[in-house]
Amino acid sequence: VYHVDQDGRQQGVVLSEMSDFAYRESAVRSLNLRQLIFPPTSTYAWECGGLPQSIESLSIEEVIDYHKEFYSYSNLTLILIGAYDECPAAIFNVLDGLDVEISASPPPLRRPMPAMLPKWRKARADYLFASEKSQTGSMTFAWEGPAAEDIETCVALEMLIDYMKTDPVSPLRKRFTHRQVPIAGNIEFGLLNYIPTAIVLSFTDVPFVGYISHAAAAAATSAKRRVGTPAMTYPSPADTCGPLDLSKLHDDINGLFASNYYRKQLVSTMTYVVEHWLSDQWQHFSSYLAKRTACSSANFASVAMSQKDHQGILYKLTRDAVIHRLSPGSASTTQPAFGSRGRLFSMRHELGQKDCAFWKALVQKWFLNGRMLHVATLPDPKMGIQIEAERNLAQRNHIENMRPDELEASKKKLAEALESTKVSIPREVLAALPPTPDISKVQMLQCTGYNFNHSSESLLIESPFGIGRVLVVPGEIESKFQISFPLAGLSSELWSYLPLFVRLATAQVGLVIPHAVADTVLQDSCFVSVKPSGMPLVYLNSEQVDCAMGEVLTDHRACIGDYYSHDSTGHWPVEVLTLFGSTKRKDLLRAFKLMSLKMMFGDFGVDTILKVANWLKKDLLAARGTGTSLLIDTFPWLRTPGRLDACAIAKYDPSDSATHAMASHAGNEPFGRALNLYHQIAFLTTLTKSLSAAMNEDDMLATEADSASNAITQIRAHFANCASATGLAHITLPKCTDGTEARDALSTLVGEWQACSSAWRENHQVVTVPATPYELPTLYSNSHRIYTPPRKRRRAVVVVPAKVPTRLSPNSRAGSRNFAAVSPSLGIHIMLASLQTSYVGVQVPLIIERDPSDTRLVSLAKQLEKRPDTDIYALQLLCIVFNRSEGLVKNAIRGRGYAYGVGIHTNSNNGNLAVYISHAVDPLKALTAFWDVMEQLRPESGWDAAIDEFQLSAARSIFYFRAYTGFTESMVSEDANFIFRGFSGVEEYLPWMRGHVESIKIADLRRAFLKYFVPFITKGAPSLYIVATPQFSPETGAEFLQQLNGNAYGAKFKAIDMSVLDPIVTI
Repeated sequence: VYHVDQDGRQQGVVLSEMSDFAYRESAVRSLNLRQLIFPPTSTYAWECGGLPQSIESLSIEEVIDYHKEFYSYSNLTLILIGAYDECPAAIFNVLDGLDVEISASPPPLRRPMPAMLPKWRKARADYLFASEKSQTGSMTFAWEGPAAEDIETCVALEMLIDYMKTDPVSPLRKRFTHRQVPIAGNIEFGLLNYIPTAIVLSFTDVPFVGYISHAAAAAATSAKRRVGTPAMTYPSPADTCGPLDLSKLHDDINGLFASNYYRKQLVSTMTYVVEHWLSDQWQHFSSYLAKRTACSSANFASVAMSQKDHQGILYKLTRDAVIHRLSPGSASTTQPAFGSRGRLFSMRHELGQKDCAFWKALVQKWFLNGRMLHVATLPDPKMGIQIEAERNLAQRNHIENMRPDELEASKKKLAEALESTKVSIPREVLAALPPTPDISKVQMLQCTGYNFNHSSESLLIESPFGIGRVLVVPGEIESKFQISFPLAGLSSELWSYLPLFVRLATAQVGLVIPHAVADTVLQDSCFVSVKPSGMPLVYLNSEQVDCAMGEVLTDHRACIGDYYSHDSTGHWPVEVLTLFGSTKRKDLLRAFKLMSLKMMFGDFGVDTILKVANWLKKDLLAARGTGTSLLIDTFPWLRTPGRLDACAIAKYDPSDSATHAMASHAGNEPFGRALNLYHQIAFLTTLTKSLSAAMNEDDMLATEADSASNAITQIRAHFANCASATGLAHITLPKCTDGTEARDALSTLVGEWQACSSAWRENHQVVTVPATPYELPTLYSNSHRIYTPPRKRRRAVVVVPAKVPTRLSPNSRAGSRNFAAVSPSLGIHIMLASLQTSYVGVQVPLIIERDPSDTRLVSLAKQLEKRPDTDIYALQLLCIVFNRSEGLVKNAIRGRGYAYGVGIHTNSNNGNLAVYISHAVDPLKALTAFWDVMEQLRPESGWDAAIDEFQLSAARSIFYFRAYTGFTESMVSEDANFIFRGFSGVEEYLPWMRGHVESIKIADLRRAFLKYFVPFITKGAPSLYIVATPQFSPETGAEFLQQLNGNAYGAKFKAIDMSVLDPIVTI
């Protein structure tokens, strides 16, 4: 939990976790809000997990006493869910026999939670939070909610809140975020299940600096346009939920944080909802509630209430038990009202039938008549530095105030405590545990695949997609589609624009469609278009588009790569643009049509490009300031060969003008680096400056705006002309279907894209897309005929020509498998004012074969006999062994209180093996502990003492659990992933995986360790380290860097500023 080491440093797992958390904006906002609402006697007024200053003052006796009081049988509620061979009474009899304490314990404790404070002390309170940046803060409002037992009112508020925060045309969105000059970046709105409940609304990313120029630029944009461009006007008062006059907005940002300004904005919006909005938009509001009710109840019924996952019903019953034990309103009841929230969805349906007056009264009572609390959080860039200085002072005082004998006793006690943290499970207990589960008994989902080019009697038909697959997932309620467009052939000059194009494809924009093709592309698309006489274009505003998409789509996304696992720009695969949507079966075609229309005919004008680029840059800047981003984005930026990579950083010297100039101009980057956060921030900064100046009639920069617009047009042209037969079309259906229906669904979807793309080509000059100068992986096609229902006439077997995907060459577009030749190993130290704990990461190159070779030459079954992928699966199992809670690495780092999070990751797709340590209070000791574990395992004796058959069996069980869990949610993405990797689909991958994992032996783990983990502790082996710490003083920073460079493995560390990693890019 907490201790002070011999050097006076404060350490502990709980302290590590809470040190960063306690000073985050969200944590500061939440805790102070609860302390203003609830009395000190309420547990809500305290932070779960403890604040650092509270953790420091705790004694072990207090922790033990607390555990005895609350973690006892007298305070236990046991809920059994599922089908049992014996009745529950027999189960309770067994439990009684195991421990007499259960039957001997006193009646359950009934401790009703104290009510909210009768009078809130402040109507408005301001708080500071630690932040490296000082541009944005947040505004939070809270209201007292209904009693926990009032399920109907709670559910009604949840439905209303969901609409207010989610629908892009809701009054809150239009007033605060979706406007020409946003006064908030996002909205967080919810009914918190406290006892009693509370309603909390937070506006995040409220601009704190630079609002003058932001508002002035927007105003200038409306008044000044280049000759020949249409004038831009602001939305009407009705569109913005009331009067909006930019000239009356406060001239400086402090106006937003003035005592009543934001409050008045919110109150006027809620008043407008009651007086106008609900009446005027009743049809849209009621249809939204109906759609969300149907969607949420169907998903809950199919997933949370199924036999394989009882978490949903467990949550509902647990909530009833908590209310019975803690709510003042249930103090007089003898039994919990189990199942009260079980009526959640029938209640939602009943509430959806309520008239407009009901919802008006709901808003009036809880948001206008109820008492309101206002909390503002403001950034303080100096807070983190001050906290670190106080921590260093406490460390020095601790050492100086201890006598030598006290210091020696402290060291001995600490050594004993650290030794006691090691988890040691007796051998007899391990022997009693069940063996690895037999996954052959796992009932797999039914999935049927069809090659789109096999849907006809003729030879290969011309289509933009090479393979089409229909997957039947009976547990699903909705239908889904995923289209993967290949990026092969896209000009390198356009790579940097791809993240912007993806954001445009999902942004709130209207449609601009040429009159000549409007009838064709708008047919069956939910729109009632108005075509003014003589106008060459049909324009549909963003509200019409959003309403239409909201009616048929329950979820939609676009990304570079795979939407399901796309958590970083370096994630494989990156050579595709993916469109994803989920909808009802009957709306599948309309949903896909709408997304296609938005992608090809969205109003991506210069003003829209500028607005979306600013949003994207803001998100990236926020991500760059977090410790997690350093490990996710900085590693691929440095390890991938290119300008300003690890080799350049190793030679970088701020005092040398030559190296400084070399680092300050990145130029064109390989594909993987062009999508990286650092390149994107610099690129978007230059782009937004140029576009802003061009829109203010700066003729010298007018060509920059044209260049950006032309780049987006060329990307559209690439997809409109994309007929390379290497893309993927996936459809997921919720029920069994025959081959004819599956092929018809695919044909209709692909035909819709062909119609949309051809309509775009007819009305745009076709831009020749240059051929790529790099060799790219190409999709495998199936080497065998995919099963289709038998037909009367034998059909010719058609094999789609395919190339064998090769390993990426040094000049490949992705470049993510390449590792900069750093010699000796390079480590960089970065300090961030927003951090209170440290982040440590290390990566080494990983060159390892995986997946089958060309199945046309050697069948998959024949290849599997030789187990060619034994190394990769052995390495993955070994990582599981190390990552387990009682594993050696976790024990050495987390068990000793050096850090909170430890993870080892096999990134074979990106060509590296990585170790990440997060929330470290002592990063140097955490890194040293990892090295020590590797040294311990290097000799045969150390390996045999630590790794046994139980470890392997447990790792195999965890691997199977991860592989077979969540297939329902990720079936489409997993299937696409496996096709890209050379399998015919998920049905070929699973036997391949099982065949390898079942054959892994201890000797295979040992070989994987010596081959892939020993380089971490081999002097001269290439490796890359990143250590991100809180802001140190110059003296402390120099001392820390010296300690890092004292390592025994030859890694050379250097301290750099974050700005050194940001290239200056010219468009």
